[in-house]
This record gives sequence, structure tokens and C-alpha cells, in this order.
Amino acid sequence: MMRSREVITIAEVELHPVLSQLPPELKQRAAERARVVKLRRAEPLFQQGDPARWIYFCRSGQVKLFRLSGDGNEKIVNIINAGRSFAEATMFMPRRCYPVHCSSLTASELIAYDAEDLVQALKSSPELCFYMLGMLSRRLHEKIGQIEALSLQSAQTRIANYLLSESRKAGNTGEFELPIGKKYVANFLSVKPETFSRALTALEQAGILSTDARKFVLTNVPALERIARGAPWD
Repeated sequence: MMRSREVITIAEVELHPVLSQLPPELKQRAAERARVVKLRRAEPLFQQGDPARWIYFCRSGQVKLFRLSGDGNEKIVNIINAGRSFAEATMFMPRRCYPVHCSSLTASELIAYDAEDLVQALKSSPELCFYMLGMLSRRLHEKIGQIEALSLQSAQTRIANYLLSESRKAGNTGEFELPIGKKYVANFLSVKPETFSRALTALEQAGILSTDARKFVLTNVPALERIARGAPWD
């Protein structure tokens, strides 16, 4: 991992969903104190329990947030793509530590902002506090939806919903590429890689989709939507 003091512009600070709400003088301070972090593929950024001194914005690449079980099994809890921020919630924790591990999925470049600067800004601005709480609330609702899917939906239903979600992100054209490798998608959906592969094969044989490596084309969206609602596989 390499940290550098590259010049960060105000325009880049304004890409961060919370820092964009700061007054001009605090945006300038955030830019001056920021660091650029460059990660090679599969390089760790921080570990669960590390002091949360920095909040991050993903400038390029992808990182994963994950927990490890006692026997070393990994569970991915979030994938951070370029243009997304993470680690802001640590500022509200009694012990300001990262609750998860983080490492890169691809060569990645992050902007690290000093968390204490944002803490001080929050203390002096109720408006900023409410804005940030709104953002964290939206993320919490997303996580509640994920937990509901993991606990109440079958593996096939989760896979169908995931494919439809990726299609929506790509503009509902029915064509998209998986943002991460299939083994990471399987981990995120809490299914075994072989289960995920078999499900894709079954969907392809049923004429619901076609695949070419990580490129997907949905050829029968209504059928996939029925599976996403819990209908049995044909």
C-alpha cells in the first residue's frame, strides 16, 4: 500500500457525499489534509478493530468490506466501486474503530480524508449532522433489505434479484457485466460458487439469459422477475 500527498482538488472533495456539504473553507482543509492511497490487487487497507482515523472515497478500482469467522471463513458484507465512499459510520461509534476488514479486489486508488476534520464539522453544524444521518439511514435500509433477502429468500430468488438489480444499474437494457468475479458474487449472496454456476447454467438452458464470461444478456426478463418473486424454477 502506498500513501502519497498528491494534490486533491475541491472538485474531488465535492464528489464525496458528505464532504460536498462542507463550507468552502472546510472543503479546502479536507483537500489539503487528504492522502491518496494506491492498492495493488488483493492488498489490505485496514483490519477489523484498527483505529478509524480515515474515511475513504474510491477514486478507481474496487474494494471489499468483509468479516472473518473464527475458523477463517470470509463473508463479504459490501463491495465498494469507483465513485462510492465508505467508513463514515465509524465516527459515531463509542470506540472509533473499523468494524470490518477491507482489501482491494482490483488495483485501486482511494482518497483518504481525516475523519477528525469531519467530526469537528459535525459538532458545529446541525444541518450537516442531519444530512449525514439521512445518508447513513439510507445505507442502513439497504442493509436491512440484504439481511431480509439472505434470511427469507431461497438461493435461486437471491440470484434472480441480484441479476435484475445489476440490469437496473446498467440502465435496464438487459445487458450488463458483473462488477466483480463470480466467486465474489456467490460469497456476497451467501451461496456456494458451484450453486451460483449451476443456477446460471439452468437460467441459460431455460432461455432466460445468455452469458459470455462476465457479460450477461437477459433474454426473458418477465421469467426472471417471476423467479425473483419466489416462483419455482421450471
